[in-house]
Amino acid sequence: MADAAAPAPTTPAPTTPGPVRFGVVGTNWITGALIAAGRTVPGFEARAVLSRSASSGQAFAEQHGLGTVHTDLAALAADPAIDAVYLGSPNSLHAEQAVALLRAGKHVLAEKPMAANAREASSMLAAAEASGRLLLEAWTTPHEPNALAIRDALPSVGRVRRVVLAKDQYSSRYDRLRAGELPNAFNPAFAAGSLMDLGIYPVALAVWLFGEPSTVTATGVLLDSGVDGQGTVLLGYEGFEVVCLHSKIVPGSVGSAIAGEAGVIHLDDCSVPTVVRFEGRDGQARDLAPGQSEHHMRYEVAHFVECVQRGLAVSPVWPADERGSLAVARILDRAREQVGVRFPADG
Repeated sequence: MADAAAPAPTTPAPTTPGPVRFGVVGTNWITGALIAAGRTVPGFEARAVLSRSASSGQAFAEQHGLGTVHTDLAALAADPAIDAVYLGSPNSLHAEQAVALLRAGKHVLAEKPMAANAREASSMLAAAEASGRLLLEAWTTPHEPNALAIRDALPSVGRVRRVVLAKDQYSSRYDRLRAGELPNAFNPAFAAGSLMDLGIYPVALAVWLFGEPSTVTATGVLLDSGVDGQGTVLLGYEGFEVVCLHSKIVPGSVGSAIAGEAGVIHLDDCSVPTVVRFEGRDGQARDLAPGQSEHHMRYEVAHFVECVQRGLAVSPVWPADERGSLAVARILDRAREQVGVRFPADG
């Protein structure tokens, strides 16, 4: 993936030798975490926030030391003091916001999943290519040192024969759903659910490690709200399958492993691995994880900043096109169709 050739954008991306000045969309915890991680990266400056509520925006700005509060997307897009925007908004809003910002000449770091579906992801790509600005999905894993150790160790397992990647995390919002509420995390109007929130981690990791699969088979548990609470996505490759497990309604994970004819790589988490261990067929074992910052999002921010400063309109690590984010969006579409999850964005 890192060596993939990037298509030339319609408009060349400008270089930004100085700091990259960020605006952020949304005032939830993940936006705050992005700012905290970004401030450990040279060349990152957080300057503005976009919030639907002026009061919420002002409170967030004061908490995180931001000088500007916008309540209108057009104002953020026109802000000359902003070079790039992080989208921490609901999945259903990513495409509309990203397209407007890209057309206005802003670089965009869009929280995963990049869009509600592949059609919307394609519209974002088209806007990025036309503007010559960088569009990157904010998926941390391919930038993390511990995940890079997994990819580097793949030859050690020999011919890959079985892969299980799991991301299970009980959602406190599930209790609210069971009590009769409709939180955003389980609302189809926001393109939510287990597959979109958690299933993307194992699916994207499989694409990053092995490319786009030849087959996609999915099952899931549908909730009364219309989204899935958990599920399994089986990705078919030549000679092996990747079992992607995800759940927002169970508290623990069964673990993840990549098994080949010569050994197995075990990892404790397929999104932010802290333990990566290789066990050979000969019984020998070794730890592979070099360790990484507690601000694990800093690695994706550092990559984004570097790309912008160098004038790269396409990430050489995780392209937003069919070699990366768009491929994942297509898989998620196929999986949702089989499970029976539909969003208003699907038309």
